[in-house]
Amino acid sequence: MADSGTPSEAPPFVHLIAGPTGVGKSAAATDLARVTGAPVVVADRLQCFTDLATTSARAGAAEPGVHRYWLGDRTVADGDLSAARATDALVKLVEGLGARHRFVIVEGGSISLLRELSARRAALDWRLTVRLLPVPERAEYVAALTRRARVMLAPPAPDRGLLDELATLWQDPQQRYFAASVNGFEAVLECCAKYSLNVETLHKRNLPEHILARMAGLIAERHAEHGFLQHQVFTEIFETPISGAGLGFDFGALERAA
Repeated sequence: MADSGTPSEAPPFVHLIAGPTGVGKSAAATDLARVTGAPVVVADRLQCFTDLATTSARAGAAEPGVHRYWLGDRTVADGDLSAARATDALVKLVEGLGARHRFVIVEGGSISLLRELSARRAALDWRLTVRLLPVPERAEYVAALTRRARVMLAPPAPDRGLLDELATLWQDPQQRYFAASVNGFEAVLECCAKYSLNVETLHKRNLPEHILARMAGLIAERHAEHGFLQHQVFTEIFETPISGAGLGFDFGALERAA
């Protein structure tokens, strides 16, 4: 399906790809965007923070040839973005893109944001379908999240790693409470307490393998716990039949709906 890019008076056709952290939402949205030419809107509150690009996985979502839009460009110093304000931004962005495109893809895993979006569904002038990606079996899931955590801890140059982002936040005492609330950061902070490590200089040290392995494993465990909660919540709030469950998708049905 080619995207005309011309203005449309019809309600936007919106396809939401939802699911737990680390199950392939960005990859699924990217594949669909390349086939359809549709823009992708990221329904994630944490990815609004440009200074947490690695920790929030925003950095890994940039793909050549895919037009991806975030809900805003903020820094932690700007303060948190509430679920209501994030949903306002999401709706405005989708409707703006929907006026120029026949089809808009939304990818997201923010529980509070998608709860708010679901509560507003009746008032939205959208043709909405939902694809909920499944959560893998626990051992497989934790192993995949551990591999992802190792890359976040030591990404290829010149990307900043999770430890760099945490050290920058930790220099400002007013941002430490927020840092400790972020999945990934709180696991590293626990390791710092266990091994008597200085948070502000952690990113400059050549950490022993057993400490890096412990950090990656702990980050993965915490993300997995959150991921199973996400799956439970999304299954509950999107009670309508889910299109395209699993990794496949019926492009013919999408063409007919759009």
